[in-house]
Amino acid sequence: MKLFSKQQTPTDVRFDELLEQVTEVKATLAELKGDSQGLLKTNRLQAEVNKLTESLTKKQIEFDREQEKWDREKRETEHLVGLQMKRSEFESESAARDAKLTVREENLEAQQKRFDEHVLFIEKRFGEQFKSLNGLMEKFLERMPTTKQLIQVGGRNGDDDTNA
Repeated sequence: MKLFSKQQTPTDVRFDELLEQVTEVKATLAELKGDSQGLLKTNRLQAEVNKLTESLTKKQIEFDREQEKWDREKRETEHLVGLQMKRSEFESESAARDAKLTVREENLEAQQKRFDEHVLFIEKRFGEQFKSLNGLMEKFLERMPTTKQLIQVGGRNGDDDTNA
């Protein structure tokens, strides 16, 4: 390669060819270097993806376990609430039955008391009437003349059947 001449010599041509080949080799080397770095980066990224996938799977398993635990606690709580509601309903019904029974017992006691008072009143009234009638009979019998009546058993109107 001459600086001031326009003609190229065979060595100059060969030099230019070699220069082009070196440039191509440099470009290829740069690509390969980039590819190896790209492969390293790809491998690192793939390892990170695998790690993240594993972590995600573990987190999903943990979440499912926690979800199952929460669901179980929720079911248990709902069950306990249901039992409490049943108990309160039973207590309410029991209290209503007890109240009705108490009222019935009180009414029965009041009715028994009224009955006992009525029986005492009737007995007292009967006693008073008996005394009054007894006194009236005594007065009646005192004023009535004494008579003897002969009554024979077996006949009509007290008559003996043999005399008839």
